[in-house]
This record gives sequence, structure tokens and C-alpha cells, in this order.
Amino acid sequence: MKMNNAFNKIKFLLTRPKVVMVLGNGKETAAQAISQVLGRSSRAGKDVLVYQADASNEKEAEFLLKNAKSIILVLTRVGEYHTDKEFFAAEKPDIALIEKLIRVLPAQANLVLNFDDETIRDLKNQTSVSTLFFGFGVRANIQATDVFLTQLPDLGTNFKINYEGNIVPVWLKHLFGKEHIYAALAGVAVGELSGLNLVQVSDALKSYQGLPGRMKLIEGIKNTLILDDSESATPLSMSEALDVLKKIDPPAGGRGGGRKIAVLGDIVGVSQYVPETHEAIGEMVKASADLLFTVGPRAKFYAEGAKRMGFAPDRIFSFDEVPATGLALQKEMKQGDLILIDGSRELQMAKVVNEIRKI
Repeated sequence: MKMNNAFNKIKFLLTRPKVVMVLGNGKETAAQAISQVLGRSSRAGKDVLVYQADASNEKEAEFLLKNAKSIILVLTRVGEYHTDKEFFAAEKPDIALIEKLIRVLPAQANLVLNFDDETIRDLKNQTSVSTLFFGFGVRANIQATDVFLTQLPDLGTNFKINYEGNIVPVWLKHLFGKEHIYAALAGVAVGELSGLNLVQVSDALKSYQGLPGRMKLIEGIKNTLILDDSESATPLSMSEALDVLKKIDPPAGGRGGGRKIAVLGDIVGVSQYVPETHEAIGEMVKASADLLFTVGPRAKFYAEGAKRMGFAPDRIFSFDEVPATGLALQKEMKQGDLILIDGSRELQMAKVVNEIRKI
């Protein structure tokens, strides 16, 4: 529901639903997981608005906080994951909106924070409202442990949720990466605050499907599988995607199939560290893929990094634009291949996915 017209504002004021407001990187996936959890219970999901807030709808967010029946504010993350490569670090995040909303939280509100993000974690010091932490850290109230990837025929991510001495397993079908685990943990937190138990939440998450282009496994033409991470890319998210590619077994292939192919587009927004960042990622390709396709002018540095690690030049294919990439990839693909497609949103790597996905 948008608050950009008088009718919707009046409707909101008359119904005064509960509001779960989600902010931060990965808010879209977190909001979907939360909606999935709440939607499995008519009681927990009744009269609840799950709302994604950012700088573009600041006034709406303030209106909702002021007039909602109850508030759960969920903060996902604002920084990159920890890394030992200094030039992978993101610029200091802008959290002005988050801080502003925290300051106006009503006393009875609940705050759900990602413990693993130091910037998010420290926001607890700015408010006295009840707070739940989620994450991988041992001090998180809701902790994910024992993460492992399941192989064919049931590819996905398995992990355990630990909360107040209770442990339940969670399986995310065809989904990979920390973003989905964090989304599930946010769903657990909101579910608990809404009166659901861990078993109910775990059962609800079985139907969580993620969003297109976010570390999601889909079927490709020629009996292939595509690890679709085409929606966006940062240095660390692409590193994680390559690590997942390394760990997943490709389908059994014939006629030279069963290979792993990395199709990597430019990462936009890494400022002065363009060569170093792309080359560092390229160095990871040798351990993860049999073939490398690069897309865009910056992506050629992937090839340099890969060759430095001994990746054969004749297994590297470089393109300036997406259309040529899709056509070449179609010709090269063989039955049983596993293909990672990743790159910044500006590259429109989803067009490559659409060229080779099974319809």
C-alpha cells in the first residue's frame, strides 16, 4: 500500500494495521521471507502491512510509524561482509534515514537487527525499545548454524535456527547465499514476535522462493542449470556466488557436458579499485569454473586475474555487450552444464539469463 494519495491514507487510518517495516540491503528478500512466514498463519498475518522503506519514501515511512497499530522495524544490513581484501570494503554507509526512524519509534515498538553488521548492531544504543538480534554470531538471539549446500536432486541450502535453546532445521530450495539466510532469520524474528513458534516458521519457509536474479537456481535450455545472480553485484556477493558455484555438483552430462561456466559482468561502483577488484575476483575463477565469459569493459580484468592463476586463455570468452554474450553462450552450452550468471544491474545480465533459460 502506497501512502501517496489521500484515499490510501484514510484507509490506513481507519484500519490501522500492524506494520513490519524493512530497511537496508536485501530488504526485498527479507520482506518476501517475512510475508511468507506471516502468510502461513491467519492469526499472525491478519491486518499486517509488510513495508519496504528507503530514502525515496521517507515521508510515507514516518506516516506509518506514527499511525500504525504496532511496529516491528527490521534492519537487514548496510555494509559488506567481512573480507581480508581492503579494496573490497564498501564506502561508509549512509544510515541517516535509519537513525531518523529509530529516533521516532514508539516505546512499544520492536526492533529486529542483523547482529553481524556492526553498523546495524550499534544502532541498538540509540533506542530503548525491545530488540531481537539475528545472524551467524554466537551472541545473536536468533542464530544460524550448520550451513551446508544440498546436492542434486534437491539442490538448496540447509541450516539450523537456534533460539532460546530450541533448534529447528530450515531448507531453502534452489536458493543460495547469505542474503537468503539473513532473510529467513528476519522472518523467524518477526514470526516469533507475532506469536509463531519455530516449527511453524520453519514449515512456512519451505515455500519461500526468493526473488529472480538473487542466487536462485533455475532450469536452462539443453538440460542445463543456471545459478541466476543477475539482479546486482558487489565484489563480495560475486565472490560468494563463485564459492557456491565451486561447491555445487553440475548435472550429469554427456558429450563433454557437466562443466561449470562463470558468466561475469562488470561490477559498477568500485571507484578507483576497478582493476584490483575485478582481477581479485578473476583469481577465484580457476577454482570454481571450467569456462569464463566476461561482459563489459571492466570485466576484462576478470580474465587477467584468471590467467594469472593458470586459467587457460582458450577457455576465456570476452564480450563488450550482453546480446553477443547470450548468443555465444547458447552455442557453447552443453547438456549437464551449470552456469553462473552475475554482474551489476547496469549490465542487464538478466537478458543473458532470458536467452538461455528453459521456458
